[in-house]
Amino acid sequence: MAHRCTINPTHSAKPLAIASLRHWRWHINEAGYANVLPPPGLRISSQTSPAADKIPVSGEEDSVFGVLYEMDVGDERILDGYEGVDREAEDSPGRGEGGKGIDVDIRPREQGEGDYNKWYVDAGAVEWLDEDARKVWEKDGEQGEGKGKVRVLVYVDEERVVVSKPNAEYIPRMNRAMREAEELGVSGRWLEDVLRRFIPKE
Repeated sequence: MAHRCTINPTHSAKPLAIASLRHWRWHINEAGYANVLPPPGLRISSQTSPAADKIPVSGEEDSVFGVLYEMDVGDERILDGYEGVDREAEDSPGRGEGGKGIDVDIRPREQGEGDYNKWYVDAGAVEWLDEDARKVWEKDGEQGEGKGKVRVLVYVDEERVVVSKPNAEYIPRMNRAMREAEELGVSGRWLEDVLRRFIPKE
């Protein structure tokens, strides 16, 4: 993270917690990069296609795990650039008649011409790595739906959901990310069960 968050790396690159997204699915899509598929109740566009249904469940836990960081605004903009976010995309219409669609607080904009879109969803704090952060984020259960829940930013490619192989240049990056994630506390068994299915060893 410190390699990308160059504006305020001491803040943005400090790991705060191990977090989980229940019933999300991790995969490599046809662009050759990592993507996550939300639970059925949050799926839109290509996420509702038969191809998306073929994305395997993410481990015995049926969850996606990752490291939680608190981003400096400037560093978040840098990450947006890396992820190919379309800053000119139209506002999301939110829920329409009959309750269809996704609330704008979760998905403020359309993906537009971008490679990924920005979603804001509740994640479970599995293990806190920073006690001061825990006190702030878990204060009276104000974040998310009660104690242990935090609202997080997730980059989601809503359009490309066909399971595929990683680009060659992506393999060493993902192997490094897997090693670093395990060192921070993400389950090694989960990493092997879920990510290793798509990412070959170097």
